Amino acid sequence: MSSEPIDQNTQIVQNIDSVLDHFSRSRSALRRRVGSQGAVASDGRDLDAVQSVQILEIGNGREVAIIQPNAFTISRIYTTGRPDGKRPHGCDSYHEYFCQRLEEYKQAFKTEDGFTLTEREWNQLFNESYDRYVRYLLFSSIKRWEDVQRDTDTNLQVLDLARRYAESEATWQIYQYKGYILMMNSIARAELALQDNDHFSALQIVDQGIQRTGKFCGECLRENQGQAENTTREHYLNNLIEYRSDLESVSESLSREENESTRAENDEDTIIQELEDLLQEMTGD
Repeated sequence: MSSEPIDQNTQIVQNIDSVLDHFSRSRSALRRRVGSQGAVASDGRDLDAVQSVQILEIGNGREVAIIQPNAFTISRIYTTGRPDGKRPHGCDSYHEYFCQRLEEYKQAFKTEDGFTLTEREWNQLFNESYDRYVRYLLFSSIKRWEDVQRDTDTNLQVLDLARRYAESEATWQIYQYKGYILMMNSIARAELALQDNDHFSALQIVDQGIQRTGKFCGECLRENQGQAENTTREHYLNNLIEYRSDLESVSESLSREENESTRAENDEDTIIQELEDLLQEMTGD
C-alpha cells in the first residue's frame, strides 16, 4: 500500500492547530468550552465569536458561512448538505445518493453481497468527506457543536461504508482518519452536554470516545496499519485524555463551589433560626 495516505494524515495533524488558530486565535477546539452565545447584528444576522465568519440565510432558506480571513478573500460554505451547495443526482450529498443505491441493491438482490462503487465514485465520496472535514473544523472554532456532531456522524458513516464495501487499499485511504473523527465527534457531543450544564454526561461521552478510539487503535494493529495506530494513539487519543482531564477539573471545581454555597446557605439559615429563637425568648420574658 502506498504511504501517501499516511503522509496526508501526518500533514493534517501538523495543520490542525494552525487552522484553528486562523479562525479563533485564543481558542483551541481541544480545550475549554466557551459558553457564550453568538451575537446578533442590528440587521438580524447571526455573528459568531470569530469576527471573520458570518452565518447568513440566503434566498432559498439555506444557511451559508461567509468567511473573510482578510480584506481580499471571501469564501462561502453551506452549513448543511454539501459544503459547496451542490446536489448530486438530486440528493443532498454523494453519501446520501450512494446510500440510496445500496438500499436499491438490497431490494433488488435481497442481499448486500457484491455491492461496491467504482474507483471514481469512491473518490467522489472521499473528496466530499474531506470538504465536510474542513467545514466541521470551521464549525468547531465558532462553537457550532451541533453542526460538528452532524458532520462527524456523517463522515463516520462514510468510513463504515468504505470498510464494508471498498477494497482494502481504498478503504484505508479514508479509514485511517477514524481516530481523528471519533475525537472531534466526542468533543462536540461533550460540549453540547456542557451547554446544558450536564458535566456528568460530558465525562461519560468522552469516556466512550476514549474507548472507541482505543478500539480503533487495536483494529489498526490487526490490519498492519502501524503508522495510523501511532498517529491515533499519540495525537487523537492523548488529546481526548487531556480533554477529559480538563472536564474533570472543571467538574470538581464546580462541585466545590456548589458545596461552599450550600454550606453558606445552611449557615445563614442557622443564624436566622437562632435570631428567631432569641426574639421569641425575649418576647416571652
